[in-house]
Amino acid sequence: MKTGDSKLLVGLLIGAAVGATITYLATTDKKDQLLDELNALADKLKEGYHAAVAKYCEGKREVKEEIEPIVEE
Repeated sequence: MKTGDSKLLVGLLIGAAVGATITYLATTDKKDQLLDELNALADKLKEGYHAAVAKYCEGKREVKEEIEPIVEE
């Protein structure tokens, strides 16, 4: 088998496993609990993303302030 074919096969198997797991969890009584946990995780990811962007912007601003006097010389 070619490398590309094996990667495709692995991807299909993983996708099928994830799909089966989500279907099982969505049809059980724990659906609401799962949705709450996923929403909480999504909120944490959003907060982390926004914090990382803010930190990047602050660092970029600081570097720009440090470099401007050097560039003007």
